[in-house]
Amino acid sequence: MGHGRDFNLTLGMVGLIALAGVMLQFSLPLLAFEMSGAGSDLALIKGAGFVPNILFAIFIGVINDRLLKARAFRRYSAALVAITLALAVAHLTDRISLTGLVVYTILLHGLTYAIGNAQNTLIRLTVPHENLSDATALTSTVYTTISTIAPAIGGFALFSLGHGGVIWLCAGLMLLASALSSRVNPAETLPPPQPFGPALVEGWHVFTANRELVMMTVVIVLTNAAEGAFATALILKLKAAGANDFQIGLILAAAGVGAVLASRIAAPARRRFGYRAAFFWPIWGLAALYLAMMANAPLWIIGALSFIEGGLSLFFAIGIWSYRQESTDAAHMGRIAGLTGAIFKIGMPPVIILAGLLADAGSLTPVFIAAALINAAAAIFLATVARWGVPGLYAARD
Repeated sequence: MGHGRDFNLTLGMVGLIALAGVMLQFSLPLLAFEMSGAGSDLALIKGAGFVPNILFAIFIGVINDRLLKARAFRRYSAALVAITLALAVAHLTDRISLTGLVVYTILLHGLTYAIGNAQNTLIRLTVPHENLSDATALTSTVYTTISTIAPAIGGFALFSLGHGGVIWLCAGLMLLASALSSRVNPAETLPPPQPFGPALVEGWHVFTANRELVMMTVVIVLTNAAEGAFATALILKLKAAGANDFQIGLILAAAGVGAVLASRIAAPARRRFGYRAAFFWPIWGLAALYLAMMANAPLWIIGALSFIEGGLSLFFAIGIWSYRQESTDAAHMGRIAGLTGAIFKIGMPPVIILAGLLADAGSLTPVFIAAALINAAAAIFLATVARWGVPGLYAARD
């Protein structure tokens, strides 16, 4: 009974913080844009969100290994409440600035990443071993659902309450999660800290010895950068077209729906066509979609393209995650996940900011073209440098 109660509380806490986090990730770039009218400022806030993943992803797991997980969650959630209340007060008193938004965004993403890392262990502590698969599946379902609907919820809240109302609402959600965390007290012991440097070096050697994973990681750096430029240009395109915040939220949510549906067929497609073909061809599909987004189209067509983009992106996301798991020993999985997770995002901040600067120069067309060219370069890299050739679609020959 205790295991079920603690797990349900943990899932509720993480769900509340995830919902608040996604709503803020939707709202804050738009707030920066409204403050200055510059696409580069919107891009700056979006790009800042990836800084913690790039700089701290490798280290956060090591820090959490030195803390009791329930206590770590309480500390992180309390810090989230404090900084979000500070942001709400700054907005209320008209003392908010672009620099403050950048700092807050970095702290928000860093703390939510740390909570996500600690939550993985909390699940193991609050659920009997024989129920871990069901608990993991339920957690994944909750995350997917929140990621899908949160932009629409955020758009509606922003349309109804304004930026200040959204920030106060998110602070309230975080406060509730923090209050619930005091009721989660699983039995856990603090392991002795392990030397960090040698473990990290060993993980790096294991990663670089896996040539196929290295090649796929280089491609994900490029495709993530292209997706970041596309997402930035999409929001600016919608603002220029006169879409309100709720409509923008719905169109962004369409990508989440596309990803959810694609997740049902990605694994069978991978088995049928081979991991290389299932990874390679969606990259070309996205390049074509980015070019299609240049057209002046009604909102429903933009929403349909967003839906397709979410589905195609999911294919190679699952491709890299699956190959990483299949080709990495369990003893090295944490370090490889941390290293690749940091590397995946390394190209996003500069490309997102460049997209904002290009938009400010007067046209979004170069941004969509650049995103398409980056994807084309990624596919060509696989065919040539990675020596994949052109993976066939009619047999799993990989």
